[in-house]
Amino acid sequence: MIHKIPSMGRYDHRAHAGNAGDVWKHFLLLESADWLLKDSGRLIYLESHCGRPHYLLKAPGEWEGGTGRIWHFLPSLKAFAYFKILSELNPSSAFAPSGLLYPGSARQIRELARSRGADLQAEIWDINPDVAASWQDFLSEEASLSSRLRTGICFHQADGFSGLLSYLSRPSSDPSPGLLFIDPPYVEAQDAVLAEKLLQKAREGGWIVLWWYMTDMMTAPANLDTLELEFAPAGLDGGRWKGAGVAVAGPKGDQLSHLLHSLGRSMREFIRILKSDRI
Repeated sequence: MIHKIPSMGRYDHRAHAGNAGDVWKHFLLLESADWLLKDSGRLIYLESHCGRPHYLLKAPGEWEGGTGRIWHFLPSLKAFAYFKILSELNPSSAFAPSGLLYPGSARQIRELARSRGADLQAEIWDINPDVAASWQDFLSEEASLSSRLRTGICFHQADGFSGLLSYLSRPSSDPSPGLLFIDPPYVEAQDAVLAEKLLQKAREGGWIVLWWYMTDMMTAPANLDTLELEFAPAGLDGGRWKGAGVAVAGPKGDQLSHLLHSLGRSMREFIRILKSDRI
């Protein structure tokens, strides 16, 4: 389903798809969603700035410092949901990441839910009309294949900061885990402020929230748990960026603490593999 509000967007993620920052944020996003789905057959997913369903990686590109740096030893990473999805979407690209079909975050969540046989309710936002057209094509093609493949994704061509606010209230009778991914383009000075307000409101509403940021930009709130990666020591090349991070928030309690413990364990193992299997 597509909801359109005419507007013009300025940010285009195509030049950045699959780069070092994408690797880190998508790794943690998929580990979080996978953890939430272990005890549930349904996930409610919101995303503030989703980008396209997928991208085709061609040389030269920023992906060469991210996905390209780790694709060579993908077999050792398939235990992680993110890399398993990349591998399954590109079965003939074992040693040639150029030409790789790289899924955006919302499509990755959809692929994960499908692999687990889980029900997905996804509401995603992006203001760019070209992104809206790409989702229209993707969802129309899927719907025409088979009703079995309908994904429960609803795209909104609008500002995600304000658009998803009305979706943060859920019936207390619904036990399904809720995951909000805040991935601002950082093209406006107020993006970081709006992201923090959205995060706090979502946390109060009982959502698990992940907020992606570049460490160089100093946008992460000081009072949140953050998982950061410095690119160079891990064998990645972020260009002018030294590293990236994901802030994790949610209502205080066992669910958040257990998720953070799981993410910490996955993060340490991932970094160990990156450092021991340098290309």
